[in-house]
Amino acid sequence: MGTKVEAARIATTAGVPVVLAAAPQAAAALAGEPIGTHFLPTGHRVPTRLLWLAHAATPRGALSLDEGAVRAVVRGRKSLLPAGVTGVSGSFVAGDAVDLLDETGHTVARGLVNFDAAELPDLLGRSTRELAAELGPAYEREIVHRDDLVLLV
Repeated sequence: MGTKVEAARIATTAGVPVVLAAAPQAAAALAGEPIGTHFLPTGHRVPTRLLWLAHAATPRGALSLDEGAVRAVVRGRKSLLPAGVTGVSGSFVAGDAVDLLDETGHTVARGLVNFDAAELPDLLGRSTRELAAELGPAYEREIVHRDDLVLLV
């Protein structure tokens, strides 16, 4: 039953109403009879791209975040900057999906990364201004932009 409810949560987030009912009752439920459990769409529809990122994209790696970065991403709904990343795992290239982990290793978000895994170790813990001054303007950007990030908590 848990997977059915999870599927209903995903569908309602996408703006789709859901009715869970036994198969023999499907015709009656579709006819509008009060059968089964009804789930209404949530108040705001999550863009399809973010639904894909949350539920269908396969992460190619993970980024470990410090407490401040977790707070900025989760509560502040901010982009992920190099200063808040403490570790990199996996083999990925720019544009791949990666999980964002809190200090205990739990996934708090998933996003599309702007750098290759091989580039990131030299960027960690540094400000974007410092990186731009040293490496050029291409490095004055987020590791994961807010528009390419979905919360999983």
